Amino acid sequence: MIYLDNGATTFPKPQSVKLKVNESFNKYSANPGRSGHRLSLMAATEIYECRKSIKKLFNANSEDNVIFTLNCTMALNTVIFGMLKKGDHVVISSLEHNSVVRPLEYLKNKGVSYSVFDYSDDPDEIIDNVRSAIKPETKLCVCMHASNVFGFKFPIERICALCHFYGIKICIDAAQSAGVFPIDMQNSDFDFVCTSGHKGLYGPMGTGILLINNAELKPLLFGGTGTDSINTQQPDEPPERFESGTQNLNGIAGLRAGVDFVRKRGTMNIYKHEFFLAKHLYNELGKLPFVKLYNKNFEFKKTAPVLSFNIDEIHSEEVVRVLNNNGICVRGGLHCSPFAHKFMNTIDSGTVRVVPSIFSTRFEIDRLIYVIKNISPKLLAKR
Repeated sequence: MIYLDNGATTFPKPQSVKLKVNESFNKYSANPGRSGHRLSLMAATEIYECRKSIKKLFNANSEDNVIFTLNCTMALNTVIFGMLKKGDHVVISSLEHNSVVRPLEYLKNKGVSYSVFDYSDDPDEIIDNVRSAIKPETKLCVCMHASNVFGFKFPIERICALCHFYGIKICIDAAQSAGVFPIDMQNSDFDFVCTSGHKGLYGPMGTGILLINNAELKPLLFGGTGTDSINTQQPDEPPERFESGTQNLNGIAGLRAGVDFVRKRGTMNIYKHEFFLAKHLYNELGKLPFVKLYNKNFEFKKTAPVLSFNIDEIHSEEVVRVLNNNGICVRGGLHCSPFAHKFMNTIDSGTVRVVPSIFSTRFEIDRLIYVIKNISPKLLAKR
């Protein structure tokens, strides 16, 4: 089986991740920070070491501002619900994921409004679009670093600078960019960065990260934190303020190994490998008259290694089904991003999405190209 659905979750995981998860189960799978015994202390140490690794990868200002969540969705929800109140306004891009759109739609009934700025291939035009969407009551901008459907990359450093000029906080959705593009919390001055642990960071599913850069935020969950238990109020300081309940120790242990794997390989080395595989696929599919591509260009450092396409008017999920029968795993449909598909006029068919990983090979991409060439006439004949 050829796995090219790494935009959903990376597979396989590095051997070091599997070994670390197994070690955590066998050696210190106790409740971290809830007891004074040796195993609990070992578990707490493992979590702290993961915070340190993440701090280094993202150049965060403190280990305490590395918050563990269940996924990127929970991290984004923590920011959105923790920042906004009645009368506030939010600016988002035309490609945002439902993990941003659905919370904002819910908050409409609470008096929160939002505006959408369009993506463009011209970074200057994007900045103009953001500026036009800002209102006097705008408190927050939420923008993905790279589209999870089309790989389009936003000039997030420039968007951040613009937002701060107007006194607006910015939250970056890095679900498709963490581990692929460099993200520098301090030098770029992002207020919040949200990402999953199980995609480009190669950790287990059930792990996510919220990075906070000196910005106040209400917690999403309230409850036991293992500290100051006599106090009936939620702690004021991170990370405990945002991490109520028992943490996913085994997942976090695996995430630490995944982050260390990325740091040792280097994000640029990982990006180069994945980009050139995606670029090769883009070039070859571009030669086929029945394949529709959506990137005008597929440029180095300007595009994430995420490629969407369709075969003529065949629904994307039908193409995915046939590819699966030929031993190839990719994703079809709307990818939880109807905004992106409406913007690109693919809302009816969705797209077939291919996302390689560091473990993907040129042979696998060539096999995908070969299968597409051979299945397409049969699919088109059934139309």
